[in-house]
Amino acid sequence: MTDAQTAERSAEPIRVTGFGTDAEGLVHLLPDHGDTTARCSFTDWHSYVTCVDWFEERTCPVCLADLALDLGAEIPADILAELDEMAAPWPGRWLLRPREGDRERVVGVFAGPGGWDEGLAALGARYDAVGLDLSGDACATAERAGHRRVVIDITLLDPEHPALRWIVGVILSPPCPAWSTAGKRAGLTARSLQVLTAMLRAAGKASGRGGWAERSGATWADVRAMAAAMPNPEAGLVGEVLIWALGLQLHGEALRWVAMEQSANLPEDVREAVSFELALAGWSQQQWVELDAADYGVATHRRRVFFMAVCHGRIPGSVRPNMPFAEQTLAAALGWAAGERVNTRGVRGVDANGRPKGGNTFSADKAGWCLTGKARTWYRESDGYRLTEAEAGQLVGFLSTYPWRTSEPTARKDSRTSAFQRIGDVVCPPVGAVVLGALTGRPWHRPVVDYLGRVYGGAELPAPVDVPQQRGQRAPVDLLTLAA
Repeated sequence: MTDAQTAERSAEPIRVTGFGTDAEGLVHLLPDHGDTTARCSFTDWHSYVTCVDWFEERTCPVCLADLALDLGAEIPADILAELDEMAAPWPGRWLLRPREGDRERVVGVFAGPGGWDEGLAALGARYDAVGLDLSGDACATAERAGHRRVVIDITLLDPEHPALRWIVGVILSPPCPAWSTAGKRAGLTARSLQVLTAMLRAAGKASGRGGWAERSGATWADVRAMAAAMPNPEAGLVGEVLIWALGLQLHGEALRWVAMEQSANLPEDVREAVSFELALAGWSQQQWVELDAADYGVATHRRRVFFMAVCHGRIPGSVRPNMPFAEQTLAAALGWAAGERVNTRGVRGVDANGRPKGGNTFSADKAGWCLTGKARTWYRESDGYRLTEAEAGQLVGFLSTYPWRTSEPTARKDSRTSAFQRIGDVVCPPVGAVVLGALTGRPWHRPVVDYLGRVYGGAELPAPVDVPQQRGQRAPVDLLTLAA
């Protein structure tokens, strides 16, 4: 191009055209740029996307959308539709770099019906979040509550998708029946633990230790396929914590933290292997904590292990209060009279001493037993009254108005059994708020107390207290044997 042509081009606005009339009329005065072959980073991702040089019409929808935002204009509808197609199942806007004032982006994996989301909302945290889950009923529940969901098989997704380049945090709640007492605990067999440990090592190598070493050449599909050798392949879903943490880390500096919830029966060997692989990938701190929801003012017990990790620096907060929360009793939470008892198993056989075989009742004048999907058959012994879905939700820390089942008469039937299963599996929102508050440095004491006040009304609640930062745990040196 001659100097005269360059001057002529620089003096005139470059008209941007795209995929329809909505894009016409957008103009942009491009600076005199020495490199006239600058190209969009998405050229190699989708071969049909072409971002031509600075002095030609731009046909890349990412560039067109960026240009519209730079000009203070709305993204044309047809361009946004093209972005959505490129980014699926993620929002098309996630292909664009965040602008000042945009909410930070978070991914929820095995996101369920909304426990983590409600915890974030209790903190007053506002993220641009998308949750993924294979359960259509769980996703429908979350969407009725205002949380964005995608029904999809998580194991089909690639954490290196370019739409995920600016994710700051990832939250996971892999299914726990393979580990929990309520399930068959098939994950605890020697064969399962052997395969899972190998799978976690393979994930670390597939990522090149988060980009610090040469990648093994194995794909994420290859790593996931290893779970087929387990007696219950569902146990291998715990490995998704590394697949997502390390896969997202490969995008660069945006990712800051990861949180995971799992059964308290998850073996120490598995916990140490996860921590070790992240330590090799340069993650600066990892921490495992076992928390019981009843210790944080929830009306039932629910002990879970939570994993927290940060890429840089230290975990800024603590999950430990200086002063214990007051016990929230089941009776007070539901407005029952004192002295009631809850039957969990109906009429049981008796032993040689005339006592029922296995405990099947508990006092409602203290925090209730861990609520599972089978709580749909619990009843109050005095009159046979059974819990409603709203009451069961309150017992695990949700507002009574949470939409566990649809009220639309034309909708597909959503059974009581399915609703109680979702309630039995969900993360308790107050506990989710504690974990995410500690992990992101947001004060959680007063927000959790205020939230519990809305859930349980005038029940006695503790005042918030200042909590010093808690030191985390790094993977011990002797875990080097795991890399052998």
